[in-house]
Amino acid sequence: MFALALVFSAVFFPGCPSETRGDDITHLLPGPRSIQVTARNESLVLQWTKIVPAQGIVPYYGVYYSSASAIPESAIKWDDVHAGSSQLVTSTITGLVNEISHYVWVKAIYPGLGNSDFTPVEVGIPIPPPQKPGSLTVIPGEEMLEITWTTVAHAFTYEVYYKADGTGVEPPPDTAETMKTVSNPGIVLLGLTNTTNYAIWVRALNTAGNSPAYSTSDGIPQLAVSVPGSGKTPDKPSVVPGNNKLALTWNQVLGISSYKLYYNTSNDFSTATPVAGTIPANAPAVSAEITGLVNDMPYYVWVASLNLQGESPASESASGTPKAKDPINFSNLKFALGTASAEYIFAVDLPPSVFFPDGRPNTDRLTRVQETALGNLFTDGVAWYVRNKLNEPIDFVFINGGLIDNVLPRGTVTVGTVAGITQPDARTDKIFLLTMKGDKLKLFFEDMAGKETTIEPGDVSGVVHTGRGGPHNTGFFGTVSKEVRYTLQYYKAPEFTEGDPAISSDISEPYYHGFIKPGTLTINGVPINDSQDYRICTTDYLAAGEYFTGLYTDGTDEKSFSIPFWHGVAEYIYDQGTITPYLDGRIKIEGGVPLPPPWIPGDLVKP
Repeated sequence: MFALALVFSAVFFPGCPSETRGDDITHLLPGPRSIQVTARNESLVLQWTKIVPAQGIVPYYGVYYSSASAIPESAIKWDDVHAGSSQLVTSTITGLVNEISHYVWVKAIYPGLGNSDFTPVEVGIPIPPPQKPGSLTVIPGEEMLEITWTTVAHAFTYEVYYKADGTGVEPPPDTAETMKTVSNPGIVLLGLTNTTNYAIWVRALNTAGNSPAYSTSDGIPQLAVSVPGSGKTPDKPSVVPGNNKLALTWNQVLGISSYKLYYNTSNDFSTATPVAGTIPANAPAVSAEITGLVNDMPYYVWVASLNLQGESPASESASGTPKAKDPINFSNLKFALGTASAEYIFAVDLPPSVFFPDGRPNTDRLTRVQETALGNLFTDGVAWYVRNKLNEPIDFVFINGGLIDNVLPRGTVTVGTVAGITQPDARTDKIFLLTMKGDKLKLFFEDMAGKETTIEPGDVSGVVHTGRGGPHNTGFFGTVSKEVRYTLQYYKAPEFTEGDPAISSDISEPYYHGFIKPGTLTINGVPINDSQDYRICTTDYLAAGEYFTGLYTDGTDEKSFSIPFWHGVAEYIYDQGTITPYLDGRIKIEGGVPLPPPWIPGDLVKP
């Protein structure tokens, strides 16, 4: 553990002096160790961690860029940036040419003392916002609609909205039932009502913004009238071996809402073992795992299509041999864990409002204000780790959004990547389990939402979500695993007209504290039972009463582990191989400061 701490301090923590080279003061002064680059339209947003003073001198930062050379000495100086109160420092280089690679660097400048080294070079490619997706193709099935569209250039993800008995007005109404995000140009909407018309809206997104309009269509799910025939047999699946498991992928079959898997140690379907349960459809491809297998033993696998009338003929067999993986070497920051199929977005622009008349460009810490793919990765990943590797039954995972502190870029994910997106002080936070009674758990979630307490009337729990600032800590924002769902409701923001000044802090303060909307808080789809025990996974930092005293005062049957929380995330990525960002609507936001979708203005009027 001591060796690991030394590696982290050298790579991640600012303020550590670089190697001494003679008497050159430049190499004695600390500077940023790395910068995060986010592509925008004709611009790049650079973010890095603030450096501590050296010899009592507070540094500012020089920002440099070049489209011609990866050598910093030949770069153009963009700006001098002075850090504010935030630990993250931001600079935006504008006037760049889209789709052209640009090299960027930052160094710390200590007035009267000298400069640090340049950061290692980073490369960014400015991109325009994506265009509107092409025409939607909607294929109805049993309690489902399969929707596809052509790939949009520069799109990182797509937002898909749908509403029963809706009409394809644009944009989707605030009452649209849900929003889902996907990284590929297709989705299967499941659990719909047969013979009901659904309106559908789709738009493309990247870090430069959203497509200027939605593509719209509609469809009506239909009851299957016959067993899937040979024309509905899935293609031969592709197989990727894992530790005691096989990962299968196959193309979605039009109109099919679920599938059945089979496996055998011989190439004989007639004696194959069916896998318990069914696999829900997805588009354009479906993925599933067969677990509990024996390493180094060859297996054959098959897939069959299902509907309420029956099952199709099985696919052609595919084969694979499960293999154990080498343990993760957490002391090697370059140890490859897997691949991110798309960027896990951390920063967005917020629109103008009465809170921020000029908007909030390049706003960071999205994990502190709403559901994010990053938050879902951390909570769902650790939920998987605790259940499958620690063999501990839990109901859900809860962390604070401030634990996550950076973007996860598309491409190879390493040990250093996961450590780097974890807030530096939180890298030592350990996995911790505790139990709470349902009645106490309800109070905990109300506290988490920022509701005024009944213990001391007028006292507000110190949680500011959509306010992004003020006297309280936005790092309190609750992030939960997929078993938990609720809507955070805030007072509807006052109307804003361009040119209006910002409302004062004393007026805006009530809009920053939320409520759990009545009837929305569920665990595994069921309202919390006051007398039931719920097993929660969190961090030892939160369990000690930091931010939320309820975890400390009302938690029982505690169990601590020496495993850093972010290690559980890394283990999950290592097991999965490829990860894809997703939102599933587990936390919905109504009212308060305007946010990116699926936020809606709401209708709760401040008294």
